[in-house]
Amino acid sequence: MSKKQMSLQGLFAKGKRPSEETGEEPTSKKNKAFKREYQESYLKHGFIPVGDSHIPSPLRLICGERLTNEAMKPSKLLRHLETKHPGLKDKPLEYFERKKQEHDRQKKLLRATTSVNVNALRASYLVANRIAKAKYPFTIGEELILPCTVHICRELLGEAAVKKIAQVPLSASTVTRRIEEIAEDIEMQLLERINKSPWYALQVDESTDVDNKAILLAYVRYLYQEDVHEDMLCALSLPTTTTTAELFNSLDGFISGKLKWSSCVGICTDGAAAMTGRLSGLTARIKEVAPECESTHCIIHREMLASRKMPPELNSVLDDIVKVINHVKAQALNSRLFEQLCEEMDADYRRLLLYTEIRWLSRGKSLARVFELREPLQRFLSEKKSLLAANFSDEEWVAKLAYLCDIFNLLNELNLSLQGKMTTVFKLADKVAAFKAKLDFWGQRVNRGIYDMFPTLAGILGETETEPSFSQLVHNHLSLLLKEFERYFPTTKDPRTGKEWICDPFVNKPGESSLSVQEEDQLLEVANDGGFKSMFKTTTLPVFWIKVMAEYPEIATTALKTLLPFPTSYLCEAGFSAVIATKTKQRSRLDISNTLRVSLSPITPRWDRLVAAKQAQGSHSRK
Repeated sequence: MSKKQMSLQGLFAKGKRPSEETGEEPTSKKNKAFKREYQESYLKHGFIPVGDSHIPSPLRLICGERLTNEAMKPSKLLRHLETKHPGLKDKPLEYFERKKQEHDRQKKLLRATTSVNVNALRASYLVANRIAKAKYPFTIGEELILPCTVHICRELLGEAAVKKIAQVPLSASTVTRRIEEIAEDIEMQLLERINKSPWYALQVDESTDVDNKAILLAYVRYLYQEDVHEDMLCALSLPTTTTTAELFNSLDGFISGKLKWSSCVGICTDGAAAMTGRLSGLTARIKEVAPECESTHCIIHREMLASRKMPPELNSVLDDIVKVINHVKAQALNSRLFEQLCEEMDADYRRLLLYTEIRWLSRGKSLARVFELREPLQRFLSEKKSLLAANFSDEEWVAKLAYLCDIFNLLNELNLSLQGKMTTVFKLADKVAAFKAKLDFWGQRVNRGIYDMFPTLAGILGETETEPSFSQLVHNHLSLLLKEFERYFPTTKDPRTGKEWICDPFVNKPGESSLSVQEEDQLLEVANDGGFKSMFKTTTLPVFWIKVMAEYPEIATTALKTLLPFPTSYLCEAGFSAVIATKTKQRSRLDISNTLRVSLSPITPRWDRLVAAKQAQGSHSRK
């Protein structure tokens, strides 16, 4: 072994590197650490610095070639200039200074242009979002919005602003892509939120659009950031049948892989057999994959079913009203003549309202409008020699009409109180129970000949005399309504029974509810906590129990699993109204799933993320 090898071996044995012993760095490390700095004198060779200020690179102004930091040496820069551009080696310094100024101006212009293109791209997303929320055709951006904006900017801001506005891409195809990307971002955020929630609840309904395509609409309610949120989960097209199997397969195809069925604690539907079948309905199929799921028949639909039955004497009056409305509205000439007659008679209204059985408030509104226009109707029908005109001269028939106006107006008020977002089963059960108590009270007052709760009928009875049988008819109808409401909302299945402590844990008495010993103990601790009592007065019921969960998870879990499920399918019904407005005869081929998500979701899209994923190109702004 040589002396040099022995010396190195001795150094390594001591745990030292050769550089530590000699005080010198290895050649590769020394070269790597060395950095050349740019000098102002390099400009006379035609080079300027670019890149990192700590390790700049020389850029040749003439051809734009970029060299390495190692080449930033006067001799190398001069040799490069003489070799590549021999005709410029004798140019004065002023020449290269002018070239540097031109380069700086071009760079600034490029940066400004890029900024304008990015802003135009963001504006494109914002306008597409507004178009979807307004349910307008996608062509409106290019055909109306952009031209109008150009006109406004030209008149108020000048041609410079017009040039910027013209760069915003708003063609129909571009708006379609923007809406798809916005919908994808919203769906991604929604699924992330639901997966963070310990439970979620669904409401589902099925209907058809203008093109007779079946659509399954689903909404979800979940916990997020110490509050309860509602959003449209999906709008699924059913290609063929609307059987239970098809409904479940479509819904399961969306949820599986994205959400956990085991976290579903509630499903609310209407009363269709495919939805609520006890053995093979959609709710039964969902309970097989979601053991904790509780099914709910929409309270609004039950209210409508309970109000349908009427005695034959009142039902015949309703049939006559429908015939009168159809007689006037069926022909365009009759509609115009009746409208002119109402103007001549200085009536408050000019037109009748069509009666549609499937619309919740249609019956009450149609009856009220006929009653308001009974005098013009009698005159119009008499001129047309219709037998229906005689009804308006019959005092008892008019009294029955007045009673129907009043009772269905009260039913409409109940229906409206059951509608809305963020409702709970306790709040709606209270309203139904109150209406049942009113029906019983009204029946007792009618037996005593008091009709103050029916203002329209009371006004008619003050002018005319009715037979005693009329009072019995009204009483029988109220009794029938009470019986039907008891059938669809039985007291034995009141959702509030045994769960009163959820609505107000500070008045609950231990032992009266079906709680475990641990839950009962936690409930007593909550009921005697002054901080929670103060919080209870200032927050909503779900938010209160979400805050309680941090300290008392067992009792809060039981409360939230009761409050989270939807009591109605109102959101689905409102969603189908949006379907009607979005998918018209002129847009019958439109796939509305993305448009519905953008128009109905309360989630704000992540605009910066959407814009960053796109390359802003001014030359392609209209493609």
